[in-house]
Amino acid sequence: MNKLVLALLTIGLLAGCGSKNKNSGKGAFTFEDFRHLFTEAKLPYKLTPETLVEKSADSAAISPEVMKQFLTDTLGISDFPEGTVIKFYPLAAIDGAAVNYFVVKAIGKSTTTAYVCFLDKKGHYLNRLAVAKVENKKDQHYFSIDTRQVIKVTNEHELSPGRTATREDFYGVGEDGKTTLIMTNSSGDAAAGQIFNPIDTLPGKHKLSGDYLSGETSIVSIRDGDDPKSFLFFITFSNEKTGCKGELSGTGHFTSANKGEYKDKETDCGIAFQFASGRVSIREIGGCGAYRGVRCFFEGSYSKKK
Repeated sequence: MNKLVLALLTIGLLAGCGSKNKNSGKGAFTFEDFRHLFTEAKLPYKLTPETLVEKSADSAAISPEVMKQFLTDTLGISDFPEGTVIKFYPLAAIDGAAVNYFVVKAIGKSTTTAYVCFLDKKGHYLNRLAVAKVENKKDQHYFSIDTRQVIKVTNEHELSPGRTATREDFYGVGEDGKTTLIMTNSSGDAAAGQIFNPIDTLPGKHKLSGDYLSGETSIVSIRDGDDPKSFLFFITFSNEKTGCKGELSGTGHFTSANKGEYKDKETDCGIAFQFASGRVSIREIGGCGAYRGVRCFFEGSYSKKK
């Protein structure tokens, strides 16, 4: 009997030693195990403020041991007050041409921040960039990576109701993980009724070209394309009830005298345009989540500005 009990205890101990907590780093935790903690994503990728503040399960947190093993144990130290207990959560893993991108969420007492960590093709940590932050309702910081692997960090500051200042910083990333600021766009002090429109000064001779508005913070801007069958567009909107925002630009094609369509070459995103009596209606014909928040869509009717 004693021998049987001893044998069962031995089997239990061996099984316990062979198991590992996928987030704790205990046991033979490999880089593949680490990567599997993250959701696989493809470019283009966008992290919205709404997604950043979504609650994460405590069990999904990355332990300090794993952070030190595969990333760095200093992540977040310079961005949070001294002594703050920071919890890290895996968000997305994205394969790039020169480096791979691992998006990590860091949660402190009153602030949530996101970082893009750059790893080489062998899984070695190179560098990181703070790309998103949620701290208060007046300031929003979020980011996206396009198909050219340019990182755009957007910073929005509400000056007063209806007045927002926006700054966009574009970064390139080298094989060594070092980032280079390529360009900065700023809409400055955007007053109520004013929207930063990047195609505003382009030709608009076509009868359907113009700016179509919905409230003070949403616009569908249409400009002439390279030929009569195409058009340039810029869409930006803000849902006042949910705070959800979206922005998209590209080249569409007329499918008839009063209909147009856009299909993104890199994603499933598509937009249908219906023109009628000084108005344009838009709707999604594909998933455009990379260009908007999770609680809103590219849809609605807009009146042409006279």
